[in-house]
Amino acid sequence: MTEIASLPGVSWWHVIVHLERSGYAQREIAAAIGSARGTVEDWKNGGAEPRHEVGDRLVLLWCAVTGKDREDIPRKLSTLLSASEFRDLGTPRTRKAGFPAD
Repeated sequence: MTEIASLPGVSWWHVIVHLERSGYAQREIAAAIGSARGTVEDWKNGGAEPRHEVGDRLVLLWCAVTGKDREDIPRKLSTLLSASEFRDLGTPRTRKAGFPAD
């Protein structure tokens, strides 16, 4: 049996910010995907996540606007790092597994 790798969840904040920086207002994002502006704001603020079918429409909109593939969607960090771990990323003595080498 093939094991499916677990990916970190979508960073809805990044998706919405990319759309906003491309000139879309939250009300326009909401209208394009069939949702309410306040709901889009909640997703951006991390108070909620979209249902699967609405999230899929948001991903498709992001792909159309950015010209990127679905696989390039911004993802959440899979682990939270302390300030010292973040500062030391990339140094041989503290490099964490999964982070690319310089």
